[in-house]
Amino acid sequence: MTQELIFYPSIAMFALTAGVLVRMGIMRYRAVAAGEVDPRYYRLYTGAEEPPELRKLGRHVQNHFEVPPLFHLVVLMLYVTGQVNLLSLVLAWLFVALRALHSAIHLGRNVVPRRFASFIASGTVLAGLWLSFAVGLLQR
Repeated sequence: MTQELIFYPSIAMFALTAGVLVRMGIMRYRAVAAGEVDPRYYRLYTGAEEPPELRKLGRHVQNHFEVPPLFHLVVLMLYVTGQVNLLSLVLAWLFVALRALHSAIHLGRNVVPRRFASFIASGTVLAGLWLSFAVGLLQR
C-alpha cells in the first residue's frame, strides 16, 4: 500500500478548516461593512459582542484548532513509521467525514444532541486511529 495515501484525508481536513476560516473572514468583513460590528472589537475581542451567528462561527473555527491537530499528528506518525494500512485509511477518512458532518450541523441548524453525537463519534474514531498506531508500534 502506498504510504502517501494517508495524506489525502489530512488535506481534506485542511480544506474543511480553510473553508470555515474563509467563511468567517467574509462574514466578519460583511458585519463590519454593514455596521453590525465595530471594527475596534477585533483588536482585543472585547467590548460589544459579535452577532450570534458570527460568535458561533468563531467558536467553530476555534474548535478546528483543538481536536483536528491530534488527527494531523497521528497521520504524520503513521506515515513516518510506515504503518499506513487499510484500517488507518478508513479511520482517517471516517474522521474527516464526521468532522464535516459536525461542521454542517454546527453551522446549520445547530441541533446540540446531533452535534454532540458527531463530535463524540469523530473523537472515538480518532481514538481508534491512535490505538491502531500504538498497537502497530508495540508489535514491532
